Amino acid sequence: MTLRRWKWSPKATTVTTGLLLALAVQNAVPPFATDVYAPLFPAITIDLNTSSGLIGLTLTTFFIGNGLGQLLGGAFSDQMGRRRTIIAGGIICTLGSIGCVLAPSITVLIAARMIQGFGGGVAAATSRAVLVDLAVGSKLASAMSLMMAIGGLAPIVAPIIGGMIATVATWRTVFWALTIFGLLMTVVAFLVIPESLPMGRRHRGGLRTTITGMTTLVRRPAFIGFMFVSSFSSAAMFAYIADSSYVFQGIAGLSPMMYSIIFALNAFAQMATAFINSRLVIRFKPQNLLRLGVTMAAVSILLLAISVFALGTPLWLTGAGFTLLMASQGFIFGNSSALALSHARDSAGIGSALLGLIQSLANSVSAPLASIGGSRTAVPMVIVMLVGSVIAWSAYLLARRADPQKHPEPPSDQSDPGDDGVQGERA
Repeated sequence: MTLRRWKWSPKATTVTTGLLLALAVQNAVPPFATDVYAPLFPAITIDLNTSSGLIGLTLTTFFIGNGLGQLLGGAFSDQMGRRRTIIAGGIICTLGSIGCVLAPSITVLIAARMIQGFGGGVAAATSRAVLVDLAVGSKLASAMSLMMAIGGLAPIVAPIIGGMIATVATWRTVFWALTIFGLLMTVVAFLVIPESLPMGRRHRGGLRTTITGMTTLVRRPAFIGFMFVSSFSSAAMFAYIADSSYVFQGIAGLSPMMYSIIFALNAFAQMATAFINSRLVIRFKPQNLLRLGVTMAAVSILLLAISVFALGTPLWLTGAGFTLLMASQGFIFGNSSALALSHARDSAGIGSALLGLIQSLANSVSAPLASIGGSRTAVPMVIVMLVGSVIAWSAYLLARRADPQKHPEPPSDQSDPGDDGVQGERA
């Protein structure tokens, strides 16, 4: 059974700021669920009598669960609709967070993190599919970037919350906060997010249709290339997330609160460039802005390599490298995701699922590998970043060459020039 390409036919629905806020909440699970407890890695290591490697594994299982959730959630939403799938994801994420609160050992914490990640993955993949249902071309890239900029508040607020908790409470309080966030996801999805996939565009056939859709998408080099840019750029970023607490606190000797402030400032840099990208993408091609992003990332990793391999990890140069790395992501994620999903409009849920799955798998591998040096050395982190950057650049070159439509825009007779919003179709 083959997938039929549907013709874009904009109607009355506009992607409003309110909807973007609601979708950003659904996508905020990975940064919120990882960044908020990053300052507490050393404390969790001591309290559960475990190792830094196993603490890194809590990131790995989170992203494995997140990837599986995106895979199943995206495919399910293509068949059953977006809204109910997002709500289910919020409920599962909440249950996983409760499991983390009650975890008596590192083994239980690892398992609960997988459940938490699964629910977050279901919600994230489906929320991206909602945008693909409602937006095309540069408007899709702009909406993706705006959603990322709004969601960028999570990694700014999360480490500060984590740092404050580290000074007054135990690490379990962090997961109580994540439980509340899971409830917020569910309520916001129920009240704000509409059904964006009409019955006539839903796929039938269950697993067979899902497999057929995946097979179709992996045969599209442009989709694969842009997906890999997003995924391996994310892997480099999560190497930073997994090891930065050890670098700043263990090697540089900063306090948990000072680390949290620096972490938040770096997240703000990512948020700022994502917002800038959402404005620039209306005038400049997403491919060119994406090239700027991967170039910035490569320069940042070069600075970190010089800092770690040649200069003994000085705080000023290491911090500058981290800031530039995070800033580069604002030009990478929105554009690479939009460019990839523009080649999956006939099966947006499956395309979003594959995008999230590969990204989660890359993150799950990079996090423990980057953190095995602990507070002793940042060499493993830099090596992981170098590998991620090389793959991301190679994927960009492949995708740019294989993209025959060069990020197609909707036909002019289907667009309303008097409407500055992103238009779509309401069920």
